[in-house]
Amino acid sequence: MEPTAVPSGPHPAQPDDDAASELARLRAAVVAGEAEITRLRAALAERDSVLTGFSHHVPGALLILDRAPDGTRVIPFASDGLATLFDLDPALLLQPEALFQAIVQRLHPEDLPKIAALEADANAGSGQLTGEFRIQRRDGHHSWVWLQLGLQRTENGHRIWYGVIQDITERKRLARRLEARDAMLKSLSRNLPGVLFKVMVAPDGRAELAYVSERARELYALDDIAADQWTWASHHERIHPDDLPEIQRLSRLVCEQPGELQRYEYRVCLPGKGVRWMAGQSIGQREGTEGYTAWYGYVQDVTEQKLYADAVISAEAAQRANQAKSEFLSRMSHELRTPLNAVIGFAQLLLMDRSGLFGAEQRGRVQLIEKAGKHLLSMLGDVLDLSRIEAGDLPLSIEPVDVRSVVDEALALVEPQARQAHVQLDASALADHLYAQADRVRLRQVLVNLLSNAIKYNQPGGAVRLTGSSTQTDQGARIRLSVADTGIGMRPEQLAQLFEPFNRLGAERTAIEGTGIGLVIVQRLLTLMHSEVAVQSQPGVGSTFTLNLPQAADAPQPSDHVPLHDATPAAQQAATILYAEDNEVNVMLVHEVLKLRPHWRLLVATNGERALTLARRTPPDLLLIDMHLGDMSGLDLADALTRVPGLADVPRVALSADAMPDRIHTAKARGFKAYLTKPLDVLALLRCLDELLGQRG
Repeated sequence: MEPTAVPSGPHPAQPDDDAASELARLRAAVVAGEAEITRLRAALAERDSVLTGFSHHVPGALLILDRAPDGTRVIPFASDGLATLFDLDPALLLQPEALFQAIVQRLHPEDLPKIAALEADANAGSGQLTGEFRIQRRDGHHSWVWLQLGLQRTENGHRIWYGVIQDITERKRLARRLEARDAMLKSLSRNLPGVLFKVMVAPDGRAELAYVSERARELYALDDIAADQWTWASHHERIHPDDLPEIQRLSRLVCEQPGELQRYEYRVCLPGKGVRWMAGQSIGQREGTEGYTAWYGYVQDVTEQKLYADAVISAEAAQRANQAKSEFLSRMSHELRTPLNAVIGFAQLLLMDRSGLFGAEQRGRVQLIEKAGKHLLSMLGDVLDLSRIEAGDLPLSIEPVDVRSVVDEALALVEPQARQAHVQLDASALADHLYAQADRVRLRQVLVNLLSNAIKYNQPGGAVRLTGSSTQTDQGARIRLSVADTGIGMRPEQLAQLFEPFNRLGAERTAIEGTGIGLVIVQRLLTLMHSEVAVQSQPGVGSTFTLNLPQAADAPQPSDHVPLHDATPAAQQAATILYAEDNEVNVMLVHEVLKLRPHWRLLVATNGERALTLARRTPPDLLLIDMHLGDMSGLDLADALTRVPGLADVPRVALSADAMPDRIHTAKARGFKAYLTKPLDVLALLRCLDELLGQRG
């Protein structure tokens, strides 16, 4: 039998094949489904294991809170720790609705408003809720829990809260203790003038601020930094750049040498306060097991103490400087006055000569010598006066003064200058009975200075007018004196510099003599006498200086001042004068002066020991003593003479080139009847000796 031929092309599917394939697919699906079930069971078991692990081992409790749209709340899941935290029956963990109610019942009544506040935050859209609550346990004790919830919203309107609750009772207890400690620290820091701090320094040098008292904000002006952001380096930005390296070095030293107290000072630059000085002390000690060093310290602002100390040091330095200046001026005064003594003294003697040996030309030359000497003396006097005023060492005798009398004296002193300059002096408008409260000598000095300037800076044929009157002002009754000239005047820029020391306002380029300090002395003398000076001036027209003086309440006492003259007293007694002087020229000058009193005998001792010997041998009627002898001072000689029997009451007159006020005061306090300064005023010496020798019984 022949085989049947098979047609070419595709064969149609057979029913048996299709069923087999479908069955295979079904079997594969079943296998896959069982595998998925197995995988899901494994995954579920794994998740259950994780959840169970969290439930058993996470501190506190985990829970899920479901809030339905109708407000119903249930807890579908809670870990075992929830029952422990809230002191509940563990069976309640399987009862979602009862569990929520049980938790609410455990909350302290005073904390229930916090639940309402959390609900309000949730309604406002908050996705995170936290809070602290107290729990009332069945044994009557309270405990604290901390709750944190995260929100998930569902499509059916439920709000699912996933949360964790932890027991914070111990933390709260510690917080209360910490709060108590903080209260003590704050109380301590508020009552301390500085700042307490503790810094923990790691072995690698890192420093962490462990504590700083609240006054640090004020002390270091840290208002621009929040307190919780303060670091140990925060105050470094305030430390003066020049001091920061040293402070950093000391910081290392505190850690390197624990147990040793370190003291330090440094500057800080504070906004709104400028540079301030801080002083502190620190000590380090090892703390912990990791090599940390605890650095305890205290810092306070000592700016005022520093300023006071600096002021004391500056005052002492100024006192030493003033003393040195006074000593220098004393020496310079002595050295300059000594040769001037010969120049002016002998010139005066020549002018007093009545022998007729000198003609008019020679007398004129002698007058020039005397004038030049007096000009040098005036310059020296101005410098010394200014120095004494600046040192606060210019003695004043403030008392009622007859202004007319002082004006007449001042006019008499400047009259020769005015006559030579062809300037008219006019004081006819000066009112009578003007009494000022002032120092007579210094007021005369002020007027002489102003009148002299008015003459010097006047025009030939010009005039100087002095007026005065009493007036009532806000300061009370005042005396106003004005010195007006018709001179060259001053520009506004010159007026602005008028009272600057040694500024002659361009006059140094002219032939007009001066030092540039006369008006400075005028202003400062008036200030010392509680008076003022005002100036008005116009170039080419002239200047007016107006003095404003306090008016005296009473008229001055009559003065016993007698004008000087060189006439021999009517009744003259013989007298012995012992002159202690180591300068030969000065001795010659006094010897020539005393020739005007032929009845006087002059003994000369060139040093202190020689003066003591002569005084013992021939007790004198008067002692004339220089303050700077070769072997001792004039004060030492006076003290030694006081101890010699019979010599204690002999009047003593100082004659010295040392014109410093402290020397004059000291000499008068040690019993000197008078203190005459060199260059010698011949007439003043004669009058002084006449008065003292005329008082003998």
